[in-house]
Amino acid sequence: MMKRILVSAVLFFMVITVCRAATIDGVWKGYIEGQYNLTLTLKTEGANLTGTFALIDNNPKSENPDDAGYTPYVAAQMGKNVITEGKVDGNNITFTTTFNGKPLVYKGTIVDDKLVLTTTFGSQNVKATLKQAK
Repeated sequence: MMKRILVSAVLFFMVITVCRAATIDGVWKGYIEGQYNLTLTLKTEGANLTGTFALIDNNPKSENPDDAGYTPYVAAQMGKNVITEGKVDGNNITFTTTFNGKPLVYKGTIVDDKLVLTTTFGSQNVKATLKQAK
């Protein structure tokens, strides 16, 4: 009887762990610095994280956006990037993208229904809060 309870408890916690990790998969949207729309498309496979990182300039002074909303500056400097070196550890994620050809490492945590991302750009700490798109 005790063995059955122990096995049931282990299975229960395994299912919860898998379900929690699965909530990371999907599209997440939010803002960086109130000016840039950020869209992450994330997919987990075990502890590995892959996807895309798309930044769109939300500044009304930006000129000549393309059909997707990317201005020439954003398309050249930020735009869409592939996520590399992505890892998942429970509700925490890390991944790398590039900006101007240089790697930027992001760290994120899912808190309630939000994904809070941080990175350091030069000497400035940057934070973004995203919600999962329905």
